[in-house]
Amino acid sequence: MSRAPTPALSAAPHAAATDAIRAASNDLAIVPFLHPQGCRTWLVADRPSRRALVVDPHADFVAALVERLHAEQWTLAWVVDTHTHADHPSGSAALAIRTQATRVAHPAARHRGVPRTPADGESLELGGQRARILHAPGHTPDSLVVVIGDALFAGDTLLIDGVARADFLGGDARALHDTLQRLLRELPDATRLFPGHDYAGRVESTLGEQKRSNPWLAERDREAFAVALSADPPPRPANMDELLRLNRDGTPIAAALPAAELVAPLAQPTASVVDVRTGAEFRAEHVSGARLIPLDELEQRADEVRALPAPRYLLCRTGARAAQAREKLLELGVAATTVVEGGIEALVAGGLATVKGRAHLSLERQVRIAAGALVLTGVAAALLLHPAFVALSAFVGAGLVFAGLTDWCGMGLLLARMPWNRVASAPEGARPHGGGCAAPRPSGGCAAPRPRSSAPPR
Repeated sequence: MSRAPTPALSAAPHAAATDAIRAASNDLAIVPFLHPQGCRTWLVADRPSRRALVVDPHADFVAALVERLHAEQWTLAWVVDTHTHADHPSGSAALAIRTQATRVAHPAARHRGVPRTPADGESLELGGQRARILHAPGHTPDSLVVVIGDALFAGDTLLIDGVARADFLGGDARALHDTLQRLLRELPDATRLFPGHDYAGRVESTLGEQKRSNPWLAERDREAFAVALSADPPPRPANMDELLRLNRDGTPIAAALPAAELVAPLAQPTASVVDVRTGAEFRAEHVSGARLIPLDELEQRADEVRALPAPRYLLCRTGARAAQAREKLLELGVAATTVVEGGIEALVAGGLATVKGRAHLSLERQVRIAAGALVLTGVAAALLLHPAFVALSAFVGAGLVFAGLTDWCGMGLLLARMPWNRVASAPEGARPHGGGCAAPRPSGGCAAPRPRSSAPPR
């Protein structure tokens, strides 16, 4: 997490760049994975040996990383967390399990399941390359950076035109100042900077460029730096306590939870609730602050889910459509989602206050009415016109049995597309203003605000 200037979050792609960025030697391949939340994951490979290392894997990128490793025929040797992340779920444990790679973290992190905790200056073998680990306290006591050739993977310690915030998790502004001065002193200006976050869509810089443009690096006085960094701290990252449990202890985000356990969490303004019902159902009643993404729009709008802080709670009327949404999101590489079992009906029964509008028939009730009407039509037509019309009733009955067995209802999906279910649905601000995969800068984030006295970067 970091303290950077505060530009709006750009529409960064959610998958890896199509071509690897190459270091000066051409023996090192660096593939960026850019998350809509501003997080950066780095896949680094020694081309001759095909041995690879991943820095700060976001949980949403695990499947894409495995796919890229297979496509390139690279063997993942190391999975490195540069610190204990408090703003997003780490995918380190899941990635290590899928690839049999070794997890790496600072000794002070005490992450469960991490066997390699290198000392300051220790190196990890990466074919013909050496990945040097430097301890970098400041943002957190367990922060580290990775230096491979002319590339610096700085986590949230040093960002492009920004630095780490140091106001929680044992952060220390004076220690951060010392860390930054050490990096500037020991690494050449040509060192290429690959940060752990960027909220403006940028991918890399150099230490030389940062010496000229980064206002925090211009402050050489340790005490003045600490005072400036500690002033006006931004809000804490959303869902921070739950994410810390996940990232430290390996506690997984539940695939589903009973609504009774979520009444209090979903009442919090920081809760990430994705409502997958129809627009008309949403307008009739919804959880305050929920984002409407109907089930049939989920594939096109998956980046809106990615941009939300984890865990993301999936909600429908009773839970069935939310379960379908979770499966679809997993196929799309979106992790850290939880189905609200029992849906909005169970939340209301548990006492959660909701926002109510014009009454509307739920999709489930519409399915019952439509199915019943078709069955009656088939029977009536068979009696009055021709016995063959009984096939219509049989077809509907078979469809209902199939829906009950598989929890997939084609009639429901068809009805969801009807005009009366797509009336203007979301209250002001429920949908992102920019559309697509663009997202606002997450509240709380990891970045520090710009020093008040600093001039804009050149």
